[in-house]
Amino acid sequence: MLIYNPEAVISFLKYGILIPSLDTRKSNTYRALMDDPDLGSESHRWLVSDFSRIVDENDIRRAHRADYADRLFGDGLEKALMEAYELIDEKGNYNRYEPENAEAPLLDIMKDVMNVVSGSYANIQGALKDGFSYFLGGGMHHAHPGFGHGFCLVNDICISLLKAKAEGLFNKAWIIDIDAHRGDGTAEIMADHPDITSLSIHMASGWPLDSPEYREDGSLNPSWFPGDVDIPVASGEEGEYTPRLMAAMAELEKTGHPDLVFVVAGVDPYEKDELPSTAVLNLTKEQMLERDQAVYTFLEERGLPSAWVAAGGYGASSWEIHAQFLNWVLKRRLGISD
Repeated sequence: MLIYNPEAVISFLKYGILIPSLDTRKSNTYRALMDDPDLGSESHRWLVSDFSRIVDENDIRRAHRADYADRLFGDGLEKALMEAYELIDEKGNYNRYEPENAEAPLLDIMKDVMNVVSGSYANIQGALKDGFSYFLGGGMHHAHPGFGHGFCLVNDICISLLKAKAEGLFNKAWIIDIDAHRGDGTAEIMADHPDITSLSIHMASGWPLDSPEYREDGSLNPSWFPGDVDIPVASGEEGEYTPRLMAAMAELEKTGHPDLVFVVAGVDPYEKDELPSTAVLNLTKEQMLERDQAVYTFLEERGLPSAWVAAGGYGASSWEIHAQFLNWVLKRRLGISD
């Protein structure tokens, strides 16, 4: 099934934030699916247009440190937002932020964030019920236990998984992160949870790995916190991307099958992505579809329920990657010949 609700998005421009993660990425995907003559008439079989907003502060605290949660739900929210969305530069000036053009107060974005986290949790419920669920939202994998990072205020992946595990919905899970950027926050949060294994395939260089591995005091840079499986792919190695990913998943399978797989299906490895920090990795449209189909087929053949989130994708063309995979997978699951 597909979960799409236009209110369950973080509309950056509404708050004066100039991050090119456009609302049209989701709405254009939805429109393309509804316009398909086979899928549009069957939307009652695959579309979920709303979900319960049941994630609360206590759920946030499962994944994030108490002091950070106190900031998010107290007087420290504004500073936390400035840091997570990188709205202040080193000189103290606004960076990609124009509050004078905002339609809503910055602090109101927290409601959007919590809606998205609830969507990711509903996505897990849907996957466990139907075998496959795709949420057009979520994937904030850079938020660490004690701070937001890389446009991610909180880590909906970890929050929703830890909530579901605490409620007894599964015992063992995998996270398969195929966003262009390394899932650094997820790696650190999940280090304390051996029943949830994280795999990240990502750019071998560039953000967030463009800073030193160790700080001046000798401590590990959180962006380099080791995940269970890390697969760096360098520029020029795009043809090896999917084979390396599938080989790593085959190795991961040797540890035993999970009850659930959470797929962080960022589309920012696409060659037309417009965020400068994704320029290292440039997969074609055909390679992106091959990637998504390969991951889905691997999981389907093993009967593993999978919950997919949209994650990263920037600029006017990113919706095309979501739409081509969803068109294929929904027709496959509904038994519709293309």
